[in-house]
Amino acid sequence: MTTSRTHRPRRAVIYIRLSVYRGEADPTTSPASQEARCRAYAESKGWDVVDVVRDLDVSGSDKGLRLDRPGLASIRERFHDVDVVIFAKLDRLARNVLDFNRFAEEARTHDVDLVSVAESLDLSTPGGRFVAQILAAFAEMEAATIAERTKLGKETAVTKLGRYGGNTPPYGYRIVEHPSGRGSALEIDPEEAAHIREAARLVLDGGSLYGAAQMLNETGSKPHRAERWGWSTLRAVLVGDAVLGRVKHRGRLILGDDGLPEVRWEPIFTLEESQRLRAILARPSDLPKDSPARAVAEQEHTTRTRAARLLSGLLTCSGCGRPMRAGVFPRRGEKVGRYVCSAEGARCPAPVTITATLVEDYVAEVFLGMAGLMPVFEVRTMNRDAAEVAQVEQAIAETTDELRAPDADIAALVERLTILRQRRDELAAQPAEPEVVKVDTGEMMAARWEREDVAGRRALVHSVLTGPMTVHPGKRGPKRLDPDRLDIPWRWEDIDVDAEIADAARVD
Repeated sequence: MTTSRTHRPRRAVIYIRLSVYRGEADPTTSPASQEARCRAYAESKGWDVVDVVRDLDVSGSDKGLRLDRPGLASIRERFHDVDVVIFAKLDRLARNVLDFNRFAEEARTHDVDLVSVAESLDLSTPGGRFVAQILAAFAEMEAATIAERTKLGKETAVTKLGRYGGNTPPYGYRIVEHPSGRGSALEIDPEEAAHIREAARLVLDGGSLYGAAQMLNETGSKPHRAERWGWSTLRAVLVGDAVLGRVKHRGRLILGDDGLPEVRWEPIFTLEESQRLRAILARPSDLPKDSPARAVAEQEHTTRTRAARLLSGLLTCSGCGRPMRAGVFPRRGEKVGRYVCSAEGARCPAPVTITATLVEDYVAEVFLGMAGLMPVFEVRTMNRDAAEVAQVEQAIAETTDELRAPDADIAALVERLTILRQRRDELAAQPAEPEVVKVDTGEMMAARWEREDVAGRRALVHSVLTGPMTVHPGKRGPKRLDPDRLDIPWRWEDIDVDAEIADAARVD
């Protein structure tokens, strides 16, 4: 100690902390009770209490502010004016050894002693510091135990008692009180469910995700975690598990005794509707390699890719046979949309360009004139048991993971695996090839054209072509399209229309 400190009473600051402040009525850890014990100790030592610093409703655990608590931070800033810091109990100061040692070292460098009243510890001595570290370790273990009990309690509420453990419900649902009167549950939100069912109907009828998302935005609907609907946000909802009334915990579906996903809430879609949506919206990477379903999905993914313009990817240059690309190019002081040969440099002996609006308007006019009154058929490649196969495979994988847990119920899990494998064998015995289903949508090509976006209209045109259209060089003259510049391989020109009308009307 410095000489000046030895000739005057020691200046003490009392520190009080309470994680949950219930008022002064709490006889054990209330601020008044803590202060009284600390003042009594200071009086017995002849110390002057110069201040009482409080952190109320402030946690001392790792998830709290730790040493950055407002009150404790103020003490650290005034170490130079203090001789001793008194607290009622060690865990009032720190909940883990690391924080305790850090604070104690700061105090020591400023020649400030720490005193814990409940443990009668004077940390100015080596023995006191040793015992304090042991007690701090126990406080850290107690905090971890409390956190683990809280965590297990939440898990039990979600996995065993059927409560909803989230703060934001999935789209199409709202949070309500659980029937037991404790915790939360989910119920269908009629307005949101109607929106998502309409979006699903549009997709099932052959519309694009982009168009369905635009429809939702126009109705004023908003997703729960974004300002507007986009195609990726909508896809996540349509192919998700929540619309089937299923719940995930820690990224895994909650399973029943049979190993299959439990249905906790009323589903928005039937399993068959969900299967159809997942088949249509499947990304190739979602499916097993070398499977027929993946080959179909890769083809559909390519043809459904959103185009920049109506005929992007459908035109080729007569000079070299390479695809033509769409772009905006300057012409007489204005920017004009054009399709140009994609060959670079001198690789094309006679590169072709054509005004985008002229060729698009012409193709659209011919298409609607010839195919406008044709019915729209959809050819869907599906495996009617694909959804259940995926459920069973996922359940087997998750049950196998559960077997590795130290506290696993081996007998129950083995019984579940046996049931799941039997069901998988039953499904494997069924035909593996996807079933091709032709569906009459009840809509005419012209009506579908009116409600589609650019990508959807491009798919309609593509569906009635046998190959790409070839563009020939034009002649100088009026700004109109010479039909002779285009070779369009329409399906109906070389085939029996009556025999192939469904294929001619197919939408990829």
